[in-house]
Amino acid sequence: AVAGACAQKGSGDATLASMQAPSFSPTLLANASPRTEPLSSSPRPEGTSEPKADPSPGSVATPSVYNASTGFSTSGHAVNGHASVNGHGQPTLSFFQEAASPTACSPSSRLSGSPNSSFPAYRRGAVQAVAASLPPPPMGALPPPPGASPPSSYGAMSPPRMATFAAYGGETPGGMTPGGMTPGAYTPGGYTPGGAPQRTSTACRMDATPGNNTTRSLQSGVGGTTPGGRGGLTPGGRFGSLPGSTGNGMAAASPSRRKQPEKKSSTSRIDPEQVPRPVGQPEAVKEEGGKVYETDKYHVPPPATSVFTVIDKGSASCEFIRATVNQVPAFPSTANTAHVPISVICQPFAELTFDEAEVPLVSDLGESGPFRCTRCKAYVSSFFTWQNGGKEATCNFCSQKIDVPLEYMCGIDEKGFRRDKADRPELNRGTVDYLAPSDYSEMDATAPATVFVIEASQRSLQSGFLPQVMWTLRTLLSFVHESSSKIGIMLFDRALHFYAFYPGLDCARQITVSDMEDPFSPAGADALLVDAKDPAYRSQIDALLEELPGLICAEGLADQAAGSAALKAATELMASRGGGHVIMFHASLPNAGIGALRHRDDIKLASEPEGGGLFTVQQQPFFDDVASDCLAKGVAVSIFCAPGIGQYIDMATLSRVPRRTGGEICFYPGFDPAQDGEKLHYDLSRTVVQPAAYSVVFKLRVSKGLAVDCMHATWDPEVIDSSTFTLSRMSVDSTVNFTLTHAERIEGQKNVFVQVACLYTDRQGRQLIRVHTLQLPVTSSLSNVFRYTEIDTVTNLLIKQAASYALSGNGSFKDKLSKSCVEMLHAYRVNCASMTSAGQLILPESLKLLPLYIGSIRKMPAFRAGSDIKVDDRIVALLRILGLPIALTAPLVYPRVYTMHPLPDKAGTATGVGDNVHMPPTLASSSDKLAADRIYLLDNGVCLRLYVRPEVDSETLYQLFGVKHMHEVPQILLQPEDFEDNLSEDAERMLACVQQLRRERTRLPWQAFSIVLPGTPDESRALASLAEDRAGSEQNYVDFLCHIHKLVQNKQD
Repeated sequence: AVAGACAQKGSGDATLASMQAPSFSPTLLANASPRTEPLSSSPRPEGTSEPKADPSPGSVATPSVYNASTGFSTSGHAVNGHASVNGHGQPTLSFFQEAASPTACSPSSRLSGSPNSSFPAYRRGAVQAVAASLPPPPMGALPPPPGASPPSSYGAMSPPRMATFAAYGGETPGGMTPGGMTPGAYTPGGYTPGGAPQRTSTACRMDATPGNNTTRSLQSGVGGTTPGGRGGLTPGGRFGSLPGSTGNGMAAASPSRRKQPEKKSSTSRIDPEQVPRPVGQPEAVKEEGGKVYETDKYHVPPPATSVFTVIDKGSASCEFIRATVNQVPAFPSTANTAHVPISVICQPFAELTFDEAEVPLVSDLGESGPFRCTRCKAYVSSFFTWQNGGKEATCNFCSQKIDVPLEYMCGIDEKGFRRDKADRPELNRGTVDYLAPSDYSEMDATAPATVFVIEASQRSLQSGFLPQVMWTLRTLLSFVHESSSKIGIMLFDRALHFYAFYPGLDCARQITVSDMEDPFSPAGADALLVDAKDPAYRSQIDALLEELPGLICAEGLADQAAGSAALKAATELMASRGGGHVIMFHASLPNAGIGALRHRDDIKLASEPEGGGLFTVQQQPFFDDVASDCLAKGVAVSIFCAPGIGQYIDMATLSRVPRRTGGEICFYPGFDPAQDGEKLHYDLSRTVVQPAAYSVVFKLRVSKGLAVDCMHATWDPEVIDSSTFTLSRMSVDSTVNFTLTHAERIEGQKNVFVQVACLYTDRQGRQLIRVHTLQLPVTSSLSNVFRYTEIDTVTNLLIKQAASYALSGNGSFKDKLSKSCVEMLHAYRVNCASMTSAGQLILPESLKLLPLYIGSIRKMPAFRAGSDIKVDDRIVALLRILGLPIALTAPLVYPRVYTMHPLPDKAGTATGVGDNVHMPPTLASSSDKLAADRIYLLDNGVCLRLYVRPEVDSETLYQLFGVKHMHEVPQILLQPEDFEDNLSEDAERMLACVQQLRRERTRLPWQAFSIVLPGTPDESRALASLAEDRAGSEQNYVDFLCHIHKLVQNKQD
């Protein structure tokens, strides 16, 4: 049922609610049960007529509400971030800064911008948080900034309770400020640009025998600070000396300044400077795209953290699939003795570099489809063998002989290869896409659409979350792929607000659904989901995104959020068209309507290892029903959550449907556009712009002798068996780990094979089958198993196993981690190094970092129970680990530390290869290695922190950044384009290092950049991330290494 009222421009007649300026009445009501009585007792102003029926086809008119609060004009502009008045003397408020309109791709400046040109550029300060001095709302709002003017009354309308918005300069129809508030703007923050470290060979044998002072090492990494940098004070510098400089002006106490308790000396003779660490000088990229690897030649794939290019020569690239062991033991007894897990990590839709060939599409096979084994159903690959003149083939997975269909038959040469091998991608490539025959799926393939479902509550506007989302969506419209550019926009507070688009109109039409117990879509998908590239709709979408914050403000703000009702209505809308993507934006706990959640956060419960029941899902039948319907119809759900500082939003429940459907889970606690706007912008850009696979059916096949044991992934899929599942969506970042086991002895085979097959719908609406085939050699040597083990893949598996245990309430995951480490090291010690002294700690070269990584994992916030970490933060951290790409494993487990001041001579200067610059050496991730008067860059793969130590004096700050006080550094470095005259050469080199790190990870989620100052909470978090330090009851690295050594010795005895 649809009804509306809107005073049309220049006419006394009323039509459906629209975004038409200057007069606007946005209320269009839809109820599950049509009402005939008046819905409002407000008197209708003179000169307004009764609303007319909806002129759109198929609509049914019912009585509507006249919004008496819409006597404001929607035109006006902001001047210097303050409210202005329109031509009628009415106050207006715009939500975006002047010149903040959408731009082209991200700039490639040395100082700023995303290195990935596929995304729209972020403009810092485009959305600013502003506030009026009103009482703080109950959802953890930010305090009003200095300079905010008190609200004044306007007409008979009292100002809304919400006080914080985003400001926007220029012509903004709909940017209204009820009550004539004059906002005061926060100072915007920013970010800047950055190369990736590589490991150096470190000590593999340490003598821990009492009385023996000798230590043998292969090569020691850089263990301290790097002298000889050019960033120190130099006479006659660019800015000269600062007269009267005596200190840095920081009065706050720094955790690093506090007196530390004296450390007890270890009874071990292990030299702390010689223990294995992934530190040293990162190798500069010597050619565009990095070193080239061919898949049929390397024994161990290149490190996932390095820059490389892979050429597919018949076996799948390591960017799609990696194994923990690159030589598989032939006998179950060998595998059981080694205790090294046999596992593969699959990232089937990983993004390739510009230097790598695209995945080929095989589309000429007709309705017969791809050639497959008749027994095990494996797809043909370069490892099939051919006999009888090409009339027969032998499957490399099950050794079954298969008759080749006449239409696929081809002769073979003297070596047994098909003569058309070079012309058929499926016979010479390890990864191919097939065009699926029509009988491969019961569902018709449909190009995915996207609906953005945004909370419009008090908290959402107050924090600047909703305006930031709106600004980012505006910039994204030009970057959305043409074949999947259908979008819809929906808001929710205590009701649901849909926006319908019709050709020939100047503005969208709002439809409100007030029944939150039985929500529904009030119009068809043709009206609510339209092509953003179509000129007939583009102007409507642009106007809607620009005006919505002001319109919501004019209508008044709610402190309730019917998020679950919005989820149900949006997923049903997408299901009606055959699938797509629902992106939910939450700023507060969904506390109204069907599926409403209650606040249950409790410090005592959260401090328990199992989460005290807080990991369980509220309203589980409701969310399970929604998830099941989504899976059946190919609908994926992603969530972006931005609760107030310290506010509970129940991520355990809100993540339930995204985990089941393969959506993204993004979390921004205490959201502030100045600090978090950039991260949200690029996360949302990546989610919308990057290609994804929909309606996925995933199958893993292994060759004879192996079997799939279990699976670990972010999502909680509809599992058919341990090797097969269905999922609504898989992104370029989606990863899944499979643990393999021996079903029988592998005899008479030189190689084993792993094949991934994914039936999916691409963004063009085509149904495809992606097939990856990996070949792994077989060995009967235990030492070869250890020699060709990859540490990053083993660590990725172990940390995901621990996260799975933690989420399921199993509190013994730390003991399981240590046990796995001890068993592997003991197996190597006993079977491969038995001739060495019993008191020596022997580490295999491939696993020498395992104790370091295990000790670091035990200290990570995701695995720490206590009142210092909120339950929502812990759940998000665990889910992030479950979806951890292999390239982020090492930096997340062991953050890299670079000295930024003083910089070595070459650091931050061009290498001569593309835009790459040299990086400084990395240091041990320990507070003992951080000098008090230097500046460091901390990189954990997720974010980049520039840490200014407490004794960096004012003269150094002036020489580097042209500022006198430490608190001015963030404004300079986070907006470098505005302060280029302040930046010294060394400061620009710092920023070039930051941009180098980002450049090397353009295929990974965006890394936010922040400045850490002494005496701030950020400093405590930065110091807590140092992997080698003691944390709570967990030991430091050297002590933990001694502990592991003792356990290995005890196991030997």
